[in-house]
Amino acid sequence: MSRCRLICLLSAVVVAASVFMRDAGHDLASSVVAAPHTISNVEHPYDADWPDVRLILAQKCNACHRPGTEQSDLTSWEAIVDKPHPHGETLVVPGKPESSLLWQYVAWNVSERSDSDEAEEPQMPPEKSEWLTAGQLETLNRWIRNGGLKYRLPDTCDTWPLTELDFPSARECATCHPKQYTEWSRSMHAYAQHSPVFEAFNLTLQERTSGTLGTFCTRCHTPLGTAIGENGQRRNVNRSRLSMEGVTCVVCHRVNKSYYKSNTRRHIVPGRLSEGCMYGPFEDAVSVDENSHGASKSVSIRSSAFCGACHDVYSPEGIRLEEAFSEWQNSPAAKNQQTCQHCHMGPVQGKPFLECERPIGRAATVPGIDPEKIPLRPLSDHTFAGPDYSLLPDTEFPHKLDWMYETDYRRTDRLTLHQKTTLDQLRRTNRKQLRIAQEKRYELLQNAAEIFVAAPESAACGDRISVQVDVRSLVAGHNFPTGFTEERQLWVSIEVCDEYGRSVFATGDFDSNGDLRDEHSHAVLGGHAHWDRNLLNFQSKFVGLATRGTERPLILSVNRQLAPLNIFRPANAPAAAFGRPSTFRISKGSLSPLSTVSKKYTITLPEQTGSYCLRVRLNYRHLPPHLMDEIGTPHLKPLLETVIIDQHEGVIRVGQRTGGLFLR
Repeated sequence: MSRCRLICLLSAVVVAASVFMRDAGHDLASSVVAAPHTISNVEHPYDADWPDVRLILAQKCNACHRPGTEQSDLTSWEAIVDKPHPHGETLVVPGKPESSLLWQYVAWNVSERSDSDEAEEPQMPPEKSEWLTAGQLETLNRWIRNGGLKYRLPDTCDTWPLTELDFPSARECATCHPKQYTEWSRSMHAYAQHSPVFEAFNLTLQERTSGTLGTFCTRCHTPLGTAIGENGQRRNVNRSRLSMEGVTCVVCHRVNKSYYKSNTRRHIVPGRLSEGCMYGPFEDAVSVDENSHGASKSVSIRSSAFCGACHDVYSPEGIRLEEAFSEWQNSPAAKNQQTCQHCHMGPVQGKPFLECERPIGRAATVPGIDPEKIPLRPLSDHTFAGPDYSLLPDTEFPHKLDWMYETDYRRTDRLTLHQKTTLDQLRRTNRKQLRIAQEKRYELLQNAAEIFVAAPESAACGDRISVQVDVRSLVAGHNFPTGFTEERQLWVSIEVCDEYGRSVFATGDFDSNGDLRDEHSHAVLGGHAHWDRNLLNFQSKFVGLATRGTERPLILSVNRQLAPLNIFRPANAPAAAFGRPSTFRISKGSLSPLSTVSKKYTITLPEQTGSYCLRVRLNYRHLPPHLMDEIGTPHLKPLLETVIIDQHEGVIRVGQRTGGLFLR
């Protein structure tokens, strides 16, 4: 068929279809009725600003403005719009922001314009760092101007989707629980989703599993983000503020029963702060008044199994990626009935403290409530110190101001006086919190292991001396390192130097990239550095089956040696019983609880007399540089810190040997 005939035929088909649709439209015009508008007929139409207004009030106002107090109730739409102010005035006049008492309370000259009629400071909130931002004021003003309407689903919907409104933010808990909030805010629980390394790691695995990884990683790092429907591939800049709180208060205190499952497969009870019950460790849980949230004893929050829901991680293919809880179950600590909380929530990190040995205080400070009504409790530390630390600027973590989400705070020449002042206060606060978190991390690592060194004090030129290093674990509850041990490095470094600082023997040192000289070193693989055959490294390694039946070390937990295109599937065999599939395994190298590993190093001394310095160190690093290269974050490598857990320094005096006699 020629091209011209084909075009004519297609034109005829189009014309015929048009005529048919026109005639059919005339016939169906009288019988077809458009679906009714699902919003306009309900009592309170949908207003996209109401969820934002609700969150603003919940985080900035509801601690004081709640039912049962002398202040106006701002906890619900009905209280804000329907109920009058105690003095008879109206909080919200629909369509008239300037006549609304709520607007008069919070409005201020946010842009610091000289021709503005607004007050220089708002009446509320009282804290300068909590004053409403330009964007928040615009949202509140628009909501009132459009009628002060409420977010409500149409009656045709029988399922209520979970949103940010259904879970309280940690900032709502902060007013009554300032101690716990401050400790949590500097913890790795709060940092879990913020971590740029985790975000890059997750996105790399998403790419290498063709997107089938789903929310496997993010449901541990942001359980609430997963609960409200955020998928595993969403970037942090597009996540909700609630999602970015990571392992926030309600992730633990809104779990009402034991699930005994790994990988964070448990239900978090939804509900606003005043509606739901908070579950804690105390038998005689109390609510200070009828308007505060309910309180009850949790059946499992004191148990190690409660922590194991997140800290035992098995992939769908059966790979035991993290085994902290499994290690605890077989540890001396478990036999002595010491739980995770004894060591990680006590006053000294890494040391077990019973509840009766902890400091006593009041777990809450409720505005308007006599402190004597709140019982004294043994207090726990919610810092949860671990081996990780923040790689973010001190303006991003632990705290970040609301206006910083709307303005580029790096352009200091464009900031207002209020913004400069609060930014300076934020930096001071964050640096203090980060310093406390660092001290607790050092404390934890110092209580984790120690070394003993046996070395000769004197030798002859050219002798082959033996140096023995014993590494003893002080951790009774799990291996060291534990968790995702494939990225945790614990190793022994030894250096022998002459009087001029020249190296005679070295092991445990770095290559040009900052990596240990092992099978993951780019310099060793490229032939630019020698493999460190004396290296004593307690890091676990991923090992994958290659095409010729041999095994190769891997950096990530995806084996692309056999199949470049990987699909995440559940195991088709009982792989959980073996801890791995047939094509992938973890070569575990960590120290068992309270165990000791010894290694002898043979060192050949030079033919030169003098005093030689022997330096032995036990080092820890939470991330290796080659991992940063693999996931596309090499710019973070300068922030990696090597912590010296324990060290030994000695002197070996080397002299001449004459006729069987040793002469110094």
